[in-house]
Amino acid sequence: MFKRLIESLTGKSIGSEAPAHEPAAPSVARAEQSELITAYDVHGREIQITRADWRDKMLLPQLQAKWNQPDELYGLIVNALNDDFVAEIGPASARLIATDPIVERSHVIRAIVLMKHGPLDEAERVLLDATTKVGETGTILTNLAKVYDARGDQAKTDATLWKAITLDPNQDNGLGWWLARERERSGDAGYIAALEKAAALPGSWRATLYLGRERLGAGDVPAALELFRKVLAQAAQNTDALLTVSGDLGNAGKIAELVDLTGPYYDAAVHGPQVGLNLLRAYLQLGRLDEGEALLDRLYALNMPPFKQHLDAMAGEFQDRRRQAARSRPVDESDLQIGQVPFELPIWMYGLRDPDWLFAPKPADARKVTFLMLGKVLSGVEHAEEQREDDLGRLSRAIPLYLAESIYEWTPAHAQSLVTVVMGGGPVVFGAQDAAGERETAAQLAAHTDVLVQGSIASADDAWTIDVGIWDTARLELIGRETVSTHHAGLEAAVLELEGKLLARLGGAQARPHDRLYTRPTLDQMQPYLNALAQSLMLGLVANAMIPKDAMWGERNMLEWPLRMALHWPDHEVPKAMYLSGISHAARYRSDVLGEFEERSFALLRDMTQTKSPVADLGPLLLHAFNRAEGLAAVRRETKDARRLSWIERVTATP
Repeated sequence: MFKRLIESLTGKSIGSEAPAHEPAAPSVARAEQSELITAYDVHGREIQITRADWRDKMLLPQLQAKWNQPDELYGLIVNALNDDFVAEIGPASARLIATDPIVERSHVIRAIVLMKHGPLDEAERVLLDATTKVGETGTILTNLAKVYDARGDQAKTDATLWKAITLDPNQDNGLGWWLARERERSGDAGYIAALEKAAALPGSWRATLYLGRERLGAGDVPAALELFRKVLAQAAQNTDALLTVSGDLGNAGKIAELVDLTGPYYDAAVHGPQVGLNLLRAYLQLGRLDEGEALLDRLYALNMPPFKQHLDAMAGEFQDRRRQAARSRPVDESDLQIGQVPFELPIWMYGLRDPDWLFAPKPADARKVTFLMLGKVLSGVEHAEEQREDDLGRLSRAIPLYLAESIYEWTPAHAQSLVTVVMGGGPVVFGAQDAAGERETAAQLAAHTDVLVQGSIASADDAWTIDVGIWDTARLELIGRETVSTHHAGLEAAVLELEGKLLARLGGAQARPHDRLYTRPTLDQMQPYLNALAQSLMLGLVANAMIPKDAMWGERNMLEWPLRMALHWPDHEVPKAMYLSGISHAARYRSDVLGEFEERSFALLRDMTQTKSPVADLGPLLLHAFNRAEGLAAVRRETKDARRLSWIERVTATP
């Protein structure tokens, strides 16, 4: 199925080489119930479906729906042939002849179906009928040669096939078949002679392409490059030409040559994603990250689900390379504007525009607990840093954000976080304080909070150590300290352990969370959840113009991360809300990649509506983000609750 989708998306023509199909005997029919076909949903996830279900629930209804649309009907027939559904498309291929203005296309595909599941005489008649209507073409004659070959008439096959090649020397199926026959008859020398003969034909370039491949395989790189240049000067619009050149050069380790030859010609909308993936790998190997990431944007914009997993993997590699090359920047408080940004709600609620009918506020007199970001245990030569999203920097923010969220949800207290940011730059990691420094900080914040939680994080010898002090700010007394240490692979369990200790220090956890949709992340969920919290923070800072867009790394991954969590753990509501919050932030700062998420966002919304998720009621955020004015107007008309109407006005008032 993956092959079928690739061929369909790249527009590669289909020959008559697909496996033969016989009428389904009872045993075959039973096998169809267990034989699986792989398809892809809008999120790029593989879906397994039996052949019988695919035929009955997908193929046959689609054929009927496109009965009078020849372009779409042709595509369905091609795909069905590649999946060996020959008997099922007999009527559709006959219908195509009656409706398709492209005579060659409709008659050839009908003849192929007949060759696989019908009389050869009828296939021949259809092809000869096509020649009377549009004349002889390379494609028609190649398939006519298939009829003669099936009858065992080799002389007629050879004559017809060669004539087809003289008419269209670049036809992949015809040329490839002829070359294979010549190699079988005369060996490698005969194959090379056949290539040279075909390359001499007027307008020929594909045989030259194959000659270049032979020269490259023989180690004659200059000759191969010269032949490839000749081909691309003539046929750069052809996907096969660029795919072959880029693939062969990549396999031969000629990475710079790959980029130099194919890069200037490549157009994602024309050539599709496969050539682009070859170029991406080359840009990565050459360290040309700006060009590679720009190409990634163009490939994502194609919105081809079967390729998404490959693009995601490449995007991760580019991000890792950026991270390896980056350096954190020391900061001096006297030189830069450093601010403490307060977040009085769980970080994933920001961007949702305060849906007070879904999330109840904390009482005004609730005890206030404030969390500072964790400090870094510094060596003698280190200083505070404006830090990129490395592991320590990310965890220094994500862990206190999570602990604050836990206190907010599981205790009567109103927990908030203070995030230190270089305005116009990014988050800052300061050095850890000693007891005297912690006491001084507690005194400074005494007027704003009842309890202050502050501490440090250290990484050494493949182990993490997290230490926090809980301070009563009114008395300037240390309520207690909690420390957890673990090897890197055990961090998630350590965070949950620390959470339990803090809850115990602050009176213990309530039986139910403050917000009805909240659930505590499981051990398996904790690592991606911490990443999502750190990313949600960055998106919020950019949306509120506290840091610029270019301070983010991997924006696309930041937006998608909670969506992956929502799809993987559909019974948990917070990742869904977190995803909608991120999309809302992205709309606010006018993200360049936002459009890529439109179809998938509404697919998630449909799923949430069907499962009666409470987060589905936040759908107007998506309607506004993607400029669905009619949808928003309909929601307004249908909404009677005054609080929800006020919330919609807050949503639409957001720039």
